[in-house]
Amino acid sequence: MKKLLLLLLCVPLIFSCENKKEETKKNEQEKIKEIQTSRRIDTTYTDGSQYIGEWKDGKSHGQGTYTYASGDEYVGEWKDGVKNGRGTYITANGDKCAGKYRDGKIQGRGAWGNNKGDTYVGNFLDGLPNGEGTYNWGEGDNKGDRYVGSFLDGLPNGEGTYTFSNGDKYVGEFKKNKKTGQGTCTYSNGDKYVGEWKDGKSHGQGIFTLSDGRIIEGLFEDGEFINAFAE
Repeated sequence: MKKLLLLLLCVPLIFSCENKKEETKKNEQEKIKEIQTSRRIDTTYTDGSQYIGEWKDGKSHGQGTYTYASGDEYVGEWKDGVKNGRGTYITANGDKCAGKYRDGKIQGRGAWGNNKGDTYVGNFLDGLPNGEGTYNWGEGDNKGDRYVGSFLDGLPNGEGTYTFSNGDKYVGEFKKNKKTGQGTCTYSNGDKYVGEWKDGKSHGQGIFTLSDGRIIEGLFEDGEFINAFAE
């Protein structure tokens, strides 16, 4: 009789434990479902990155902030887990890129700046300056210089104007960040060169006018006068 009584007393306890397990499992499933369908979440991933913002079908979708494990941060619009729409990307060292993103990369009109004071405002394609834009240098050998013109894959390429911090100015063609093609350089001391360029130097037919009015015309090679005559 005692054994039967003990057995009867244990049965409710077993059912109680089973019920708690089922309830816990159900709560976890509901929580996962809630996260996946919620319009806004705050979640931290195993690599230490974090997303706070709008959510749809288990992906960042809408307005949100993603902080990467590296310390970089993106604040802006998302679509199906990818940066899409207006947003700003800030790196851990302070570089910043603001504009319209498409498929994870900035596209179209935007602005970029780094912690050295360099800035770019203009057109982007696949995350790089492409098309018309303006670049200002903040530090280094080019400090104070300014380029306004065409870019290709992040470099001055095509028609543009480069103004040096010392007052020199070049107006003409560029190729991969170097003066190449036809161009005019006016120097701060009053000298002026008009003609062909290659890899940043006068190269080909050109006219060099000195500040005192003398003119040197002829063939130039790697910045040197070849077969020149003075008037």
